[in-house]
Amino acid sequence: MKAVGGRHLCLLLIAAVVAACSCGRSPFTSTSTAAGLSHDDVKVQVSRVGFDHETGSHYVLLLDETESRELPIMIGENEAQAIMLALRGIKPERPFTHDLIRSIIGKTGNRVDRIVIADMRDEIYYATISMDGGRYSIDSRPSDAIALAMGMNAPIYVNSKLFGSAPTPGLGGGGKIPAIARALGLTVEQLTPDLASYFGQSAGRGVLVSGVSSSAKKAGVARGDIVVKVGDREVRALDDFSRQAAQLKSGGAVTLTLNRGGSNRTVTLESSPAADAPKP
Repeated sequence: MKAVGGRHLCLLLIAAVVAACSCGRSPFTSTSTAAGLSHDDVKVQVSRVGFDHETGSHYVLLLDETESRELPIMIGENEAQAIMLALRGIKPERPFTHDLIRSIIGKTGNRVDRIVIADMRDEIYYATISMDGGRYSIDSRPSDAIALAMGMNAPIYVNSKLFGSAPTPGLGGGGKIPAIARALGLTVEQLTPDLASYFGQSAGRGVLVSGVSSSAKKAGVARGDIVVKVGDREVRALDDFSRQAAQLKSGGAVTLTLNRGGSNRTVTLESSPAADAPKP
């Protein structure tokens, strides 16, 4: 996706909200909420936001509920930052455009039912925002729609034909997604310079937690934490994390040093390979 400002989405949604308010609210039922969805529309979640150095582009990675299909979409820098902050549960100091739209929609008694990424033409993805029980359908860039949906806790859908059926621009190396590692009930990814700047961390020190199992969550690990040590060994890259986790004895306990908000803290996890799967 090519990066463009959020003004267009803002005007469209404000128009929709004004129309909704002038026409009166429609009742929300399970039937109306499902209206407009195709049998081919698959519910997805935002797995992560990353940066591809080969193309100089940001991307958002969508994952279906079975974690068997994924869809990367190239997005602009501003949209990447908005989605990343929403994904990590961080509120920006000043509101983004989608925060303004969310406030307008909420204050006027309206709602976003869902967004659907339904088509791709000329290597550009197209999305629609469904509002007020399917009463309104608004065209949108996927990045704007995803940011809005995350802020309003609205579901995101992708038409199944888009999974692997069309080339995705960018993501150098033949469309490969940057590597991740899974161990100790965590999914971690490399802390790129851009990611490091978002979290106030030095690049090349630590790996970013993008998925957490229920047991790791209970131990105190959260998405957006940065693992800087496994035991007493420093972690600078994915290979460090994977190697050090593999050397741990099964069933034993391991202490992780995490950086959160610029401060270090420690948590203790079980090193059993049977740990429950991390949630993206």
